[in-house]
Amino acid sequence: MDKEHRMMKAEILQGQGLKQWEIAEQLGVSDRTVRNYLHPKPQATEPYQRPSKLDPFKPFIDAILEKNPGYNRELLIERLRKQGYQGKISILRDYAAAVQKRIELQAVIRFETEMGRQAQVDWKEFGKQVVDGKETKLYAFVMVLGYSRKPFVYFTTSMDQNTLLACHVLAFAFFGGVTAEILYDNMRTAFQPDIEGNWQPTKRLLALAAHYGFTPRRCRVRRPETKGKVERTIGYLDNNFWPRMEGQELSLSSLNAEVAGWIETIGEKPLADLGESRNVRFARERATLKALPAADFDVRKEIPLVVGREGTVRHEGNRYTIPSALIGEMVSLLVHPLGRSAELRFPDGTGRKLVLAPAGTHALVEFPGDRAAHAQRWQKDRDRLALRRRPRKRQRATVLDIPVEVRPTSVYEELCRAMAASAEVQA
Repeated sequence: MDKEHRMMKAEILQGQGLKQWEIAEQLGVSDRTVRNYLHPKPQATEPYQRPSKLDPFKPFIDAILEKNPGYNRELLIERLRKQGYQGKISILRDYAAAVQKRIELQAVIRFETEMGRQAQVDWKEFGKQVVDGKETKLYAFVMVLGYSRKPFVYFTTSMDQNTLLACHVLAFAFFGGVTAEILYDNMRTAFQPDIEGNWQPTKRLLALAAHYGFTPRRCRVRRPETKGKVERTIGYLDNNFWPRMEGQELSLSSLNAEVAGWIETIGEKPLADLGESRNVRFARERATLKALPAADFDVRKEIPLVVGREGTVRHEGNRYTIPSALIGEMVSLLVHPLGRSAELRFPDGTGRKLVLAPAGTHALVEFPGDRAAHAQRWQKDRDRLALRRRPRKRQRATVLDIPVEVRPTSVYEELCRAMAASAEVQA
């Protein structure tokens, strides 16, 4: 910890009501040093500095950097040019770098001391391992409370967004509450850049944050000290816990049971730099955490499926029966990322819960009553089709009932003689 860091921390501790000797003990320095930190000797008057072209714009720059210390300097100078700034970008870069350092240093110190203020999140990758009899990549989700250093660890075989959110829900339940904000590494499942290049929380992470009432924050690039607590916990997990698993047959359930016991064991050990154990500090911090909502956030992945003609939907090579009335319709399969529990959700809002069959086993999972209903539906469809294909009988043409006058043959003979006489006269 450098001198500037200790001075700022001494001021914070003094503001919390600690006495000078108590501050000296926490910082590991003498009383006299603390006195010099809190009451520095007046320094010689600095030489006159010429006004800078940047001076009128510093309040605007400070406001931008307070929200995003890493704001792109090229975009920043473009905005300043529109306001009339005519100086060089090098002046802007120097000033912005100084402001960014001050903001981030204050953030580091503030999060070090406040209970319930912040948790830090990151992943630990263990490479390919044989887990539950199958070779797969293994990961550990790690969340650490900033004040108490109380960790939560959960092993998974995926780092996708739904898994990340599901691990949050488990961590909140483990801690019995939520911190005011959570700090993340540069993970794409949590933050993504917007059109201006500023990193913003993903919509799903924002929905989770709104549900539990915390603010997601992103770790500053190339500033590892801002997430030092979770980094140290990951290192401890790798060097102290993971070697204990050597030679064991791994499964997700056994790993998570083992790591839960490990967390309780290390929770009783005093922290060298704090003189207290994680559990003692957590007992104080827990009272400052935000209460959990009545219901958990829904972290399930929604998969749209079409009900086939046979009355089933297909997922991972397996089939699941659906009510016959929904043949040809679209339904949703909601799958929990940390297990095989799922729910089929129908268009009218109803649904049915199920446990997914092992992937690729070509299983047919039937629900009671579906087979009989499908048979009735298929019979009706066959009857309807047969009716359409049945040939129609041709109707005979009817004779029109037209009245006809009947005359004797002598009339026609007389007509013929008259026609013959007329022909002779013309000749």
